[in-house]
Amino acid sequence: MSTKHSIWTQGLRISVGCLLTLTAGMAFGQGIEKGQVEATGQLGLVGGIGTHGSFGASIGSAVTDRIIALGEVSYIPLGSSSFTSLGLTTKASANAIDVNATGHYQFQKKGSIVPYAGGGIGVLHASASSSTNIQNVNIGSFSFSSGGSSTDFYVNLGGGLRYYLAGKWGFRPELMIFAGSNTFVRLSVGIFYHVK
Repeated sequence: MSTKHSIWTQGLRISVGCLLTLTAGMAFGQGIEKGQVEATGQLGLVGGIGTHGSFGASIGSAVTDRIIALGEVSYIPLGSSSFTSLGLTTKASANAIDVNATGHYQFQKKGSIVPYAGGGIGVLHASASSSTNIQNVNIGSFSFSSGGSSTDFYVNLGGGLRYYLAGKWGFRPELMIFAGSNTFVRLSVGIFYHVK
């Protein structure tokens, strides 16, 4: 096992342990009530597949006073580059789209804070492309391009909290671990609003 993978594994174990310890004494509460709908926009940082920003949105409904079913879509720009020298121009870019079906279990509300644990399944579709253009006075110009993509399935686990600023809206910091062919972590902060 590589040192980098070992460090990430230890970090994930510590993070999950802290989350479980923080929420272990809390039980039976509510923030969003059965039948309410929640919409969230979020910004995050992804680590484990390189370090990249991410942004996305989720919408969900409270199935019970403690369980929320959510659908989520996130976009992760993986980077791009361009290089030009002596008539040769090369461009490359990559990105990923993450789609998840997740459930949150809400613990007891403490003032304006409702902690939750979450888990679900998801699909990460990553794609990359590159193109090269060669221009030479003696031989003319030509171009070629290539690309590829992959789709991987994941199980996600983690948690966070809903911090209510006003009756129907607030902030939602979250730490999620995505375990699959390449395990990665996302730390995000969202703004949520209860639609009804």
